[in-house]
Amino acid sequence: MPHTSIVRFGLILATALVVLAGLVTSVFYLSRPQVQPVAEDLDKPVMATQIEFLAEAMQRSAAQIAAHPQTLACFASAAPEVCQAQAANLHALNQDATVLFVTDGQNQLLPGFLPGETRRLIAGSGQKGAGAAATFSLSLSYPVVNAEGKRLGFVIVEQSVPQLQALFDTLPLPDAAAYAELQQSQGDSAVSVLMRRGNQAIKRNVHPTLIALAGTPWTIAVWRHDKPAIENIAPYAMGWLVASLAIAILVMGIMLSVRNRVTDSLRMLVKLTNDLRQQRLRAEYPVSLAEFKPPLETMLKLGKVMLGRQKEATSQARMDHLSQVNNRRSFDEKQKELFASLKDGWSHSLLILDIDNFKQVNDTFGHEAGDQLIIKFGEALKACLRNSDFIARLGGDEFCVLFPFTPLERAQELAERLRAKMPESVELIPGVTQKLSWSGGLSEYSRDDKGENEALARADAALLEAKRGGRNATRVRAVA
Repeated sequence: MPHTSIVRFGLILATALVVLAGLVTSVFYLSRPQVQPVAEDLDKPVMATQIEFLAEAMQRSAAQIAAHPQTLACFASAAPEVCQAQAANLHALNQDATVLFVTDGQNQLLPGFLPGETRRLIAGSGQKGAGAAATFSLSLSYPVVNAEGKRLGFVIVEQSVPQLQALFDTLPLPDAAAYAELQQSQGDSAVSVLMRRGNQAIKRNVHPTLIALAGTPWTIAVWRHDKPAIENIAPYAMGWLVASLAIAILVMGIMLSVRNRVTDSLRMLVKLTNDLRQQRLRAEYPVSLAEFKPPLETMLKLGKVMLGRQKEATSQARMDHLSQVNNRRSFDEKQKELFASLKDGWSHSLLILDIDNFKQVNDTFGHEAGDQLIIKFGEALKACLRNSDFIARLGGDEFCVLFPFTPLERAQELAERLRAKMPESVELIPGVTQKLSWSGGLSEYSRDDKGENEALARADAALLEAKRGGRNATRVRAVA
């Protein structure tokens, strides 16, 4: 299985979240509301509504004038006084409008000039009997028909639209880059531009949206700047990039923090293992992650048990199993340690002890009694000596006491005090009591010795002298 790391997991997680953020952004982009501009809603609130309302009112007025009896009398008689009387009545009713009576032969029954726009209006009125022509004025025609249904001519109603420029200036455009024109049809597919607004450069590349003003020859043409696809996607792409960056920073920050905490916790485990190897344990091993605490506590408990057993085994290996004092191996190590410190100016002494009449006890009462004598003797030594004194059993009934940092004269005093404090007798087995006495040889380590066992040999020689001299005594053999 290939090795991986927390950082690699973080990169994988960050990549997955970035891809997911991209998918979510795509869903938002595809499901965004598509705003379809409605051409009719662009201008009707201001311009188209008012112009169309004005055209409709003029159309109704023209129809009423065409059906009026005096209008029919004017067209039937062509008498100037009849026509002028009707014209005066109409002017009194609406002074802002101009009314013309024109026959089918384009003869004007009322005095005044008949504009060319009006002539084209009459020529193109067709069968519907209504039309419009305008520059900054609005003109509408309506046919005049007699009782037999014969068309006699047309009523022309003209009214200026002074607010046209203001209405066009308030025309709401889709955006600042849009362009608009107020166009007027010329009847032969040609149009003339009455007003302009906006950026005319956009007109070369974009098709316009045409908004016809009902009842008039006017059309509003609007050119909108179509945003490229990249401009529509850019905000979503930027949002995805920002979200991806935030995700990457957040995930990598969390992963690095987790990695550091895991590393710290693993260092604690390594420290625990190293302490166990060195046979020591600290009071606490703090970890950063809660997941590491239970296994570390378990390992610490097992380590304490293992260290306790190891210390117990080590202690047992260094102790004499019978007397429960140090064995010969521990004695050799301690003696070597003391001998090495002589070069620093320290003085150390040693006392070898032999239990008197030990063989006689074995032969008389058995080995069980002899073992009890060794045990009792070891207990008495530990009870009567200092804590700093090192007691060891060298073998059989032979013991040795090391007096660290103690010169020979002081060691003599300690040996005499030991003999005085030792119990006179001990019970070996039920009914058997033995007098407790011992012979000893005392000597001192010297820097002139070639080895640590030379002091031991001198003490052993002193012990032999004590035995030969009648036992229950201590002899001293100083350095020659």
